[in-house]
Parts: sequence; structure tokens; C-alpha cells
Amino acid sequence: MNSRTITVRGSARVSAAPDWVVISFTINSEHYDYGKCMEQVAMQTESLQKDLAAVGLERDSLKTVDFDIDTHFERVNDRYVFRGYKAVHQLKVEFPFERGYLNKVLRALSRTQSQASFSVSFQIKDPEPLRHMAIAEAVKNAKIKAKVLAEAAGVMVGKLVHIDYSWSEIHFHSSMKYDMAAESMMSSPGYDFTPQDVNISESVTVVWAIDD
Repeated sequence: MNSRTITVRGSARVSAAPDWVVISFTINSEHYDYGKCMEQVAMQTESLQKDLAAVGLERDSLKTVDFDIDTHFERVNDRYVFRGYKAVHQLKVEFPFERGYLNKVLRALSRTQSQASFSVSFQIKDPEPLRHMAIAEAVKNAKIKAKVLAEAAGVMVGKLVHIDYSWSEIHFHSSMKYDMAAESMMSSPGYDFTPQDVNISESVTVVWAIDD
């Protein structure tokens, strides 16, 4: 049995244009009374839901990502004084990327009374085909490297012995993000978004037998 092997790490990077939009919102509320704080953040959320419904997004498409309410203390001299409660409601809505429709949504948000701050990110809705493409290209890259090394050493690449691939969680989104407070957009009639491509890199380690 031939025990001689060659081990090569192949890598590849592939890109695709984003086809999905995710808008993330943050609503903040502060009040001395707990009940009033909760009521205020609920009213702001309701206002945001109505704004999105007006442009065709269903109420249940606005999802809560996180909700937190906590006491707020302020340091005065050498002691802490209770100032009430702070609530933070984080939400998101997502839909297919179409520039005209995104502009329509952003125009609605420019008039919102919810006082929500938000950011826009562009993503790939179904990233698995892109991942599979990157893995396949990484294997091809490993084979090319193995042949170059084998030729330089005066030997030949034999049968495939082993492939090592570690799956990892990857976030498929464009690094191009827009952080905006709604009030800063009041005078803007439209937005010409050209999001950069989503990139994914994968690597594999491949072992081949060496033939003379």
C-alpha cells in the first residue's frame, strides 16, 4: 500500500448580487413610571407597524428581535438617584430587494412618528447555492495546487485519500449598510442604492496519494 501522500489546502471566494433587504429598527422609550414607559414603547411600535402597512408590508412581517426594559439610575455626587425606566425594542422587517420598492419604504419611514432609528442591510435570501459553489471551487483549487507541487517534485498525483471540511456559520450579507435616523431623511425624495456583492470564502484540506 502506498503510504506517501500530499496534503493541500484549497480556498475559493465567490460573489453574488444581494436579492434580499433587511431593515433593523430600534425604538427607545424612557419614563419615570414603568407602566407609562411600556405604554409609550407600545405606541411607538404601533406607529411603525402602521407606516409599514401603508406600503404593503403586513403587520406580522415586523418581527421583534429583542426587547429589554430596565431601571435607570443617574449618579449625583456620591450616590445614585432613580430616574425611571428605559425600554429598548429591537425589530426587523425583510423583503425582496427591488430598488423602487425600497425607496417607497424609505419614504414612508422618513415620515414616521415612531421615532425609530434603523439601518438597512442587503443579503442573499438562499445562501446555500453560493456556499456550495465556493466549496466546489475550493476543491478545484486544491487539486491545481497539488498538481503544481507534484510536478515540481517529479511525481504524480494519485487517488484521492481524504477531504477535510469544517462547516461554519457564515452571515451572507453585504458589508454596505446605511445607518439612518428618520428625521435626517425628510428632504430626500429617493435613494439610489447599489449594494455591493455578497462574498463568501471557503476552504478545504485534501489529501492525495503520490504515484511515481
